[in-house]
Amino acid sequence: MGKIDFIQFIGTQRSGSNLLRLMLNQHPDISAHHPPHLLRTFVPLLPCYGDLSSRGNRRQLVEDMVAWVQHNPVPWRLENFDIERLSQRSSDITDILVGIYNAMMERDKASIFCCKSTFNVFYSSLLERNYKPLYLYLYRDGRDVSVSFKKAIVGPKHIYSIAEKWHKEQEESLSIIKTLSPNRYVQVSYEQLIHDPEIVLKTICKRLGVDYDTRMLEYHVSEESRITAESGNMWKNVARPIIKQNQNKFRNELSDEEIEIFESVAGNSLTVLGYQVINTEFRKLSEEEIKSFGEEDVKLRKVAEQNSDPHDVALRQPQRDLLKFIQKRAKASLIQC
Repeated sequence: MGKIDFIQFIGTQRSGSNLLRLMLNQHPDISAHHPPHLLRTFVPLLPCYGDLSSRGNRRQLVEDMVAWVQHNPVPWRLENFDIERLSQRSSDITDILVGIYNAMMERDKASIFCCKSTFNVFYSSLLERNYKPLYLYLYRDGRDVSVSFKKAIVGPKHIYSIAEKWHKEQEESLSIIKTLSPNRYVQVSYEQLIHDPEIVLKTICKRLGVDYDTRMLEYHVSEESRITAESGNMWKNVARPIIKQNQNKFRNELSDEEIEIFESVAGNSLTVLGYQVINTEFRKLSEEEIKSFGEEDVKLRKVAEQNSDPHDVALRQPQRDLLKFIQKRAKASLIQC
């Protein structure tokens, strides 16, 4: 097998990726910290930095990406990034991402890092230019994902918007792995992870060429789990042992109409991934309905933010302030971004 450069999660948030990340982080050879979502944040901002062949422009991007990491809601506990070294060794944004993660990996004395940012499912073409990641496609019944998103500070809130996001990201993930040789990805369901974690972890270790370590199942007593759980209500479960019954919650927590809407949008992906749909016929949604769902989602997101734990909001504010500063700086320089 060719060399694997790093581990890259793909799929959708709220699918157990933090659980699996923390298990991997327990392995002495793997550095797997909470993702600052660098590509999702900075790829759209690249016009703010101009030509990255210019050392000054590239250094500014490095400085901003490092600052973003240092303001991550879940602390990385690594303050001394070598900005100059990162600037010199990087030719594009993926090099900077890898350089930042490598710095954390070196601190951990590990041999490979894991990027849990599932948003990178839309940036695989960028990653593939210079790197060969091992993709971990972790998926979960989208109806249970919906239950989780509706309670979280992040993400869509209306069932249609959640279904649309989930369906799109499953299609993209499946499209990626179809282009890869079997040794370049591991496809696993959340349901399998919570019921047979040892089998899942042994499969991943085999792909990486490392020995399985029983400490991976002790993730919930780790320092990283404690820090993650203290950094937001939506991660509080990661400091607990696996909750094996944490599935099929949608049957009690979604209405019949919500299930019908979800399956009408994402029923094909549910079926492809082996989940049984409840409705035998998918409902045809009108343009008027879809428009109203979108408007309702905007309202629900605002309500969710207003009702969020002030501690959670405060931890996310530094990144919001940094984003505003970058955009303001670009505007002052007459750069459109």
